[in-house]
Amino acid sequence: MRKCKITVVRRCFFEDLASEYVSIEDYGFCPVFKDGEVYITGGLFGADMPEGFCAVAWECVQKQAAVFAYGGKAMGIDDVHLMCCSDGARPVIFRLEAIEDDDILEVKLRP
Repeated sequence: MRKCKITVVRRCFFEDLASEYVSIEDYGFCPVFKDGEVYITGGLFGADMPEGFCAVAWECVQKQAAVFAYGGKAMGIDDVHLMCCSDGARPVIFRLEAIEDDDILEVKLRP
């Protein structure tokens, strides 16, 4: 069975936008993710939200994660796709790719 491997490529923070549009004090880089973290979708069909994943970010990547888990490709041609969450002041960029069950152990063992 296939699943989707989601890697946190980069967290961004646009201080100028945050200072103009966000009224929350100490607003900075996303506190949920760290650069380089890897998540694997789960569930019976391989397309459920990974444990510890941000629900708002999941809304943004869920459809493409499901496409990969179900055997499809990004835009019908690509095996890898970059996506980001919808936070305009501190977006997180993710790399999504299909992964087979056999490859999951290798991903979890990697430092």
